[in-house]
Amino acid sequence: MPTALRVGTLNGMPQTERPLQAARVALGWSQSRAAEELAALAAARGTMVAAPASLKTQLSRWENRHALPDEHYRALLRELYQSTDAELGLVEPAVSVEPVASDADELRARLASSSAIDDAAIELIRAQLRSTRALDDRLGAAAASGAARAQLSYLEEALRHATSARTRQRLAGLVVDAASLSGRLALDADRPTEAWRCHETAKAAAREAESPALLGYAMVEQSTVLIEIGVPATAVGLVEQARALAIDEAPRPLRALLDASLGYAKASAGERREAHDAYREAERELTRPHGDITFPELSLPEFDVVALRRHRGHALRVLHENESAIEELGSALRTGAGPARDVARLHLDLAWAHREIGHHVEANTHARAAREIATRIGSRRLALLLDTTPADADAEISRS
Repeated sequence: MPTALRVGTLNGMPQTERPLQAARVALGWSQSRAAEELAALAAARGTMVAAPASLKTQLSRWENRHALPDEHYRALLRELYQSTDAELGLVEPAVSVEPVASDADELRARLASSSAIDDAAIELIRAQLRSTRALDDRLGAAAASGAARAQLSYLEEALRHATSARTRQRLAGLVVDAASLSGRLALDADRPTEAWRCHETAKAAAREAESPALLGYAMVEQSTVLIEIGVPATAVGLVEQARALAIDEAPRPLRALLDASLGYAKASAGERREAHDAYREAERELTRPHGDITFPELSLPEFDVVALRRHRGHALRVLHENESAIEELGSALRTGAGPARDVARLHLDLAWAHREIGHHVEANTHARAAREIATRIGSRRLALLLDTTPADADAEISRS
């Protein structure tokens, strides 16, 4: 028989007799998604849990009050949903000798956890984020998305309860890194709304860090979401704001990225001359011999001359300057490998450029290479693009 209706609150929201289920539904997660998130969090914490299929079954039993999870699962659920045992309905129904931890106790524990983060811990977290980026570069979302989400969740919680101004500033920089990576992974999974939220988190953290360079980086990352959903004119405005904020403080590779991002946004909006001007400025930034500054607070994705060629080749393809696009993209492909997602997109652009000028054999070769990489790294966005025509994709990007 079901238990009597019980009404309480979770993060200010009313809930009934299944508070654990209510916490999941409030995030818009299916049970499968919740099981994946829990498994990813466990992996990040070095805790063993059941296989995803078994974990989903266990979640169903816990949500329906057929069983209570063990303590190590309760600890993961508390962190996953940012709630107490009581709020999640994870307490024994019988009267316990030990009092349930109060809200004040929970807050004290979280404050203590954040206060324990010192310089050594910051460097360890930064190294972990670099490893996640490196994993994404090689294997894509299929390998990195769970770790990225877990790291972002942990860092947001740590920042929320840090009281030292210096610690908050350093944690905020790490949140920018983790949120930007999570946004990129969400867009790769064709979840633009989630990607947008991640970049909003990154922007808020950059402001907390009082860093115009970080804020500019977060804004240009967010501009790619606008281009992907077909509002390039709005993306142009966002990138122009980012450049105005960050260009004086940013290190040379980031300045080049800011210029290249403006070029891509301009190309997507059909502003041909302005796009070429922006890319010429990006190239000048990368070839200037002096005047660079170090910026250790963010594990920036590598942006060098080869990355610029990939970036500019994509913009040329969007502008239907196909011969120039093939030359630029082919040079990037011959020069060296980059992140798997970028190499797959490079092959996709080459396929579309060759197809538009009637080189069907070359187009098919590059399309096969793009599909193989997209399948291997689990890129839903690239897979969807491979199933569209260049004209359809360009029409979507150019829509304003």
